[in-house]
Amino acid sequence: MNFENILTWTLFIVSGILITGLLLFLFLPQEQVQWITANGVRIQSIPKDAQIVYVNNSMEKRVAELYKSGKLLAFRGESIGGGIDTVTARDKAKINAFKELAEYFSAKVQTFATLVEGQLQTVSGKDAQQVKSVALDAYKRVTQMFSDAQVSGAYVYAIWQEQVGALIYTYVLLVFDPVGAIEALKQNKEIAQQIDELGKSGVDFFKALNAVIEEANK
Repeated sequence: MNFENILTWTLFIVSGILITGLLLFLFLPQEQVQWITANGVRIQSIPKDAQIVYVNNSMEKRVAELYKSGKLLAFRGESIGGGIDTVTARDKAKINAFKELAEYFSAKVQTFATLVEGQLQTVSGKDAQQVKSVALDAYKRVTQMFSDAQVSGAYVYAIWQEQVGALIYTYVLLVFDPVGAIEALKQNKEIAQQIDELGKSGVDFFKALNAVIEEANK
């Protein structure tokens, strides 16, 4: 085969590859979303035309670890405005994300109560009800602290915006880190003392709390 034939076949093959690639690009369904990622791990899908305005790069590694271990607990807050006051829009979205967090924990009160009942092996009768009541009170106080951002463990990981007509939709992705939250709780002397007292009655408060948190990922 002479040089001209080799060149012709080479051009033919290259052209075929390029045409095949173009046809695949044009006719295969294209992904209509983009992704909020953490260390290359896909965390949250958002519309393709949305604008990502913030990612908490300092927490990427931790968020990826939580996702891979099945312990990522995230809440999304939304606000709608004209797109002029972006600071207020983001603050409102953040508040709404914390409301979602609060609603999640409020909805799990009965789950927590059931877990506590299962731990009360050595306490019975009236005393058991009293211990359960104290545990529920502690749970409500702790989750209120979470939702009011009084305890570290929840942080804004990403913010994005979508324009629909003249309106701007602002979204905040709030990540709740159970490890950070529980460590912070242990530093609160009043809460720590109450939890220690519960432990003397056979209630492992943090074990029950962890079970409630993990239930969201099932």
